[in-house]
Amino acid sequence: MIKYSTFLLLLVTSSLVIAQVDLPVTFDDPAITYELTDFGDNSSSVVADPADATNKVAMSTKPASAPLWAGTTIGPATGFTKKIPFTATETKMSVRVYSPDAGIQIRLKCEESGDPTKSVETEATTTKVNEWETLTFDFSKQVDGTALLNLGYSYDKASIFFNFGVDGATAGEKTYYWDDVMFVPAGPMKNQINLPVKFEDTMVDHTMTDFGGNASSVVADPADAMNHVAMSVKSNSAETWAGTTCGTAFGFKDAIPFTATETKMSVRVYSPDAGTPIRLKVEDAGDPTKSCETEVKTTMANGWEVLVFDFSMEASGTAKLDLANTYNKASIFFNFGTDGATAGEKTYYWDDMMFGEPANSSIEALSANTVGFHPNPVNDVLRITAATSLHSVKVFNTFGQLIGEFEASGTSAELDMTSFASGIYVFVVDTEVGEQSFKAIKN
Repeated sequence: MIKYSTFLLLLVTSSLVIAQVDLPVTFDDPAITYELTDFGDNSSSVVADPADATNKVAMSTKPASAPLWAGTTIGPATGFTKKIPFTATETKMSVRVYSPDAGIQIRLKCEESGDPTKSVETEATTTKVNEWETLTFDFSKQVDGTALLNLGYSYDKASIFFNFGVDGATAGEKTYYWDDVMFVPAGPMKNQINLPVKFEDTMVDHTMTDFGGNASSVVADPADAMNHVAMSVKSNSAETWAGTTCGTAFGFKDAIPFTATETKMSVRVYSPDAGTPIRLKVEDAGDPTKSCETEVKTTMANGWEVLVFDFSMEASGTAKLDLANTYNKASIFFNFGTDGATAGEKTYYWDDMMFGEPANSSIEALSANTVGFHPNPVNDVLRITAATSLHSVKVFNTFGQLIGEFEASGTSAELDMTSFASGIYVFVVDTEVGEQSFKAIKN
């Protein structure tokens, strides 16, 4: 016969059947087993928050004996109860971290618990000392030399590595605290990037994926503060092959429509030096072995010019354009073949990545400033002048919506703006040497 006290103990024990860990991991739910699986001499446990004794967090100590890859799996070897719900537009996780040093590389790795060969790794860098901060890990930007995010895999396990790449003998014993491991859902849904790429549409995800020592972001045009462009810095530690993918690892929404007679793309480039080789590479986002590369040299320093890339003229030693392949991803390489140590740190700007060759284009003609406009800001009439004949003027709002179209002839035009609401507008002017665009403010 079971004694009443024993029955109560069994009842209490059965009521505390502990659930397997799952995202989000907060270390505060008594109904969850927050098992931490260390490797490489790490030592982890759940403790009180060093900044708030009422909060529970994980503490991981990387001792002096730890190898550079020492880390901790969040939960048991079987991982989470559900797979991490990555999608083409939702590729991020976040972790709150309390580090003894700033500038420390934290690596997060996701994998299939049943097949460790199916994994993806990315990193973030601490910026604070002995203070909590939230680090965001974007798995569309995998660590160089590691596998791409594959949406066909079921990632249901995550491991965290503090000061990855530095062993304990070098760093000395360090203790890190961490909490709130979460999947980051997308905010307002943004569209996958697609050609043409102009960096103006707020509803497009203009994420760029750097590799080899590049660092890129969307900034104001150095020649026109009202225009948005990409800026890519090739650092003095960059590899010869450092570059930037236009978008995430998933590439463009649609395939680049190459044909036997249409094999060109163009990019507007602002380089610190003339004679710099710029390489453009297109590939199958799902199979990087299917690619084609070509090169053009800049002809101007510190000025915009349009470079035309002909993929029927592949770079020496690279694959030919194969129309049987799907090319839906593009990467650009500035000063290809020269490392940052040789060239020194250089900053490049680029914009208007497009399929095809602009009408009547020569680099010289398109780099000329053939369109002028005044006044800016405008109250009533905007006057446009050109060195060649005008065909039409289209007006777009900042969301990329066409809100007006005007026919034009001769080398000047006047647009009545009195009925337009106050704000910023993009004007696309079609001339004999192709389209040119500018922005103006309506008071």
